[in-house]
Amino acid sequence: MRRCQFLLSRNWFWAPPDGAGNNTSAPVVTLVQAPDLRLTKTSAATTLSVGAVASFTLTPSNAGNLATSGTVTVVDTLPVGLIYVAMGSGGTGWTCAASGQTVTCTSSTAIGAASNGNVITINAQVGSNAVPSVTNTAVINGGNEPAVNSGNNSAAVTVGSAAVNTFLTDGMQAGQPGSSVLYTHVFNTGLSGTVVFSSVHTPSPNIPGWTVQIYRDNNCNGVLDGVDGATEITGSGFAVSPGQQLCIVVKSNIPASAPFNSQDVISVTASFTPPSGPIVSYTRTDITTVGSAPGSGLVLQKSVRNVTQGGGVGTSNSARPGDTIEYVITYPNSSNSPLGTISIADVIPAFTTFVSASCGAPLPLSISGCSVTTQPSVGGTGALQWTLTGTLQASRVGTVVFRVLVQ
Repeated sequence: MRRCQFLLSRNWFWAPPDGAGNNTSAPVVTLVQAPDLRLTKTSAATTLSVGAVASFTLTPSNAGNLATSGTVTVVDTLPVGLIYVAMGSGGTGWTCAASGQTVTCTSSTAIGAASNGNVITINAQVGSNAVPSVTNTAVINGGNEPAVNSGNNSAAVTVGSAAVNTFLTDGMQAGQPGSSVLYTHVFNTGLSGTVVFSSVHTPSPNIPGWTVQIYRDNNCNGVLDGVDGATEITGSGFAVSPGQQLCIVVKSNIPASAPFNSQDVISVTASFTPPSGPIVSYTRTDITTVGSAPGSGLVLQKSVRNVTQGGGVGTSNSARPGDTIEYVITYPNSSNSPLGTISIADVIPAFTTFVSASCGAPLPLSISGCSVTTQPSVGGTGALQWTLTGTLQASRVGTVVFRVLVQ
């Protein structure tokens, strides 16, 4: 009889306890593709010229790994002192328009990954209130760029505004019926171009005989000597270059029938045409007042001081944009008899805006009242007039005052 024997084998399995260190899989990195818009901005010049046109170049780019899609928008907020000029502005594929100081350019042209887009040119006329410098900032967005990539979407450029044209200065004189008085003006050029001088005048009362003539003052001495008074300037232009000084004399002719205390308010304009861009006008004001007889009447005197800087009183002064300037007009009676029906007129100077006007205190003897009868609104420009009631006694003197803000 055969016997069979069976061997039973056993297999053992071991599992590590839960929480052992080999339960975590290796990290998997997924690269997300997206646009990353950026913007650079440059100026065609390191200094600007008041009255000229400034040109800025904006270069959009995509530093991301995916081309843009949809609309890309560039917004350039022009600072105060720069005015958008549509002519020459824009770029291939871009549509630009302005609303106030905000210039918005849009494009649906895709900007490839790691590529530059089509450049944008923004032109702007430089105003006097751009002095002494401006900072121009622009921002780019859109193109399906995720918000996480938008931290580098702005660009700014700061430029100085050193080259400036100036036209000096306002005048105020008294003259006798049938005589003439002269006013001197100087046009200082900061850039090349052509300047034309012209004038308009408003006499009060408006009687025949008030006339105004403009002459070139070749030696800038303030008088019509030599050939100065031979030829009147009647619309002819003068070519000017930076650093040049051009002087003129304005001749105010008083009619023989002009009554005492009548006035002629003369606006003298220098119209400057730069090599490119719009014409810029600079205006000064001359006021002629008529005396009643030789050695009599009002002889108005005007002084100025810088309130903001605390400067002294004088016939000339310096100021910066944002400074408050105070003008004081003194009206002495240099005659031997009382004067009545007195009114004093002036005009807000160019590149300034009105702040306030008042009568000086105390009033002179026998002047019973003084009021500002004509004045612009605060922040505006235009004519000023003070009206006095009563009489100004011989050798007595009074003042009127107004303040302006320099732009």
